[in-house]
Amino acid sequence: MGRLANTYFSPDRGADDVVIGFIDHCHTEMVVAVYSLTHDGISAAIIRAHDRGVKVRVLTDSLQASSRYADDELLDAAGVPLRRDTQTGSMHNKFIVGDSKGKGLAVLTGSFNFTKSAAQKNAENFIVLRLQYVAREYLAEFERLWALNK
Repeated sequence: MGRLANTYFSPDRGADDVVIGFIDHCHTEMVVAVYSLTHDGISAAIIRAHDRGVKVRVLTDSLQASSRYADDELLDAAGVPLRRDTQTGSMHNKFIVGDSKGKGLAVLTGSFNFTKSAAQKNAENFIVLRLQYVAREYLAEFERLWALNK
């Protein structure tokens, strides 16, 4: 059995490459709840997942999505189901739940926003957890927020 958790830190330690790799290994389903999404490489990975048939849904903060650097329009244009949270004070979550072929669900979560600044300038962190009960709890929270923002 592999490790149940791995930790990652930034800046300049390849954290964005790990996020992209996580997305690229999602097999059938992936949900993304993220406060700020301006990292073009991460956005491209989300679109690639959608294009290869992964059921992708993205929830982002409505105020952050209104930024001129936000990539939500790119995801919309690619047909990725996306909602902008208008029902909470601030949708400040930063997590992905996805399945990897033969490995079950995993959660990527931490302070790391999906931005170039998070990867190159900010002191950020995230953890990848492969505990199924934790992944199911994150998935349930995503479903609650998704339904709240119809």
